[in-house]
Amino acid sequence: MNKKLTLLAFKNTSAELLVKGLDFSTVFLPSDKIKDSEIARAEIEKSDIVICFGQKPQIKNKICLELVAKNQGEIIKTNFDLEPLKHLLETNNIVYTESYNPGSSYCNLVYWNSLNYIKDQKFNCKFLFIHIPFEKNIDDILTLQEKLNIIIKNI
Repeated sequence: MNKKLTLLAFKNTSAELLVKGLDFSTVFLPSDKIKDSEIARAEIEKSDIVICFGQKPQIKNKICLELVAKNQGEIIKTNFDLEPLKHLLETNNIVYTESYNPGSSYCNLVYWNSLNYIKDQKFNCKFLFIHIPFEKNIDDILTLQEKLNIIIKNI
């Protein structure tokens, strides 16, 4: 059985540029704290896997796998099986880091609300948030797109 995979990305960011070059169903988030989570919940309900992309200013030429979402001292770990993904990233020479700091605004909020929704509703959907650099901090976005296409197809 083929799994339904959906990509989410924030509009007007490097994440939008990146996912526009990928071969997967993609939904763009308007960077609205209420609408972003509503859109994510709707995709969770009809997907087996959701990968959300946002941008992080402090990184260059690597991606950042966000391992947790935070809310007022509470932490929810991603339910995504990271080991196969990390193997694929390494095999395709994509540098990555693992982070326990998903930010304090839009990215963390949509991540928290999504993981919490999956937990509360007992959905089987797997959800992961990945930060990518700002566009100016990506030397070759086309190569990154090509490699991510290969990786995501093999998830």
